[in-house]
Amino acid sequence: MRKTMSNHAIASIPPATQPDGMQQLSALPLLQGLPQPLLLHLQKHALPLQGRQQKLLFWKGEPASFIALVTQGVVHHTLDEPDGKEVIIDRSQRGELVGESALLQTGSRSSNALLSADARLLLLHQPHFALLQQEPVFMARVQAQLCLRLQRLSNFVETVCLYRLEARLARHLLAEMALKGQAGPDGIWLPMQCNQSTLAAMLNASRPRLNAQLKEWQRSGLIQPSRRALQIKDPERLRRIAQQSGAPP
Repeated sequence: MRKTMSNHAIASIPPATQPDGMQQLSALPLLQGLPQPLLLHLQKHALPLQGRQQKLLFWKGEPASFIALVTQGVVHHTLDEPDGKEVIIDRSQRGELVGESALLQTGSRSSNALLSADARLLLLHQPHFALLQQEPVFMARVQAQLCLRLQRLSNFVETVCLYRLEARLARHLLAEMALKGQAGPDGIWLPMQCNQSTLAAMLNASRPRLNAQLKEWQRSGLIQPSRRALQIKDPERLRRIAQQSGAPP
């Protein structure tokens, strides 16, 4: 049974030290150019957490009593369907905050938060929020991150509600291509850091259906998978597929 880390366990971890020191903090876009006292405050009071130590950061409905800064890996934001299936509705990556709404208002978590095995986070609890909340540049960046998250959630709802799996998968791959695709002579190479089960949860699909769709695209020459990457051999065809709407079955 998954459990979040107890306050006692978190409190037993020493404050953030190297490699998550001042230089690493100041290099993150969220913290670039901020006053040194704020960075020192984070370095002193933030508590490190690794995905290999704890998979579940918090449950939906728990009090929002801390924020977390992702310094490595991914945090998946998930909801559980009535049958127990997990759906990934968003993700936070390096340089992003998790649970950032706690800086703006008190409340409870709106989703579960699951850590990738290679994730590294810095946790800051509510008693240490004040200095961050008093820094206007930092809070403006937090609000901008919230707006981006809302936009991603809106795109997720649109994709899941209005598009069939083939188009959902195409839209996801196009978004990933825009972020980290590498053009080559035979198409675009896309690093694949998640397995099929995680990808299926991100698309609100079953793994067998996703696997069948990928194999169909491979047979037709649209894609060519390898161990850690996916070659998109016909990006224009993928864009056409992404526009094919129709209620998902």
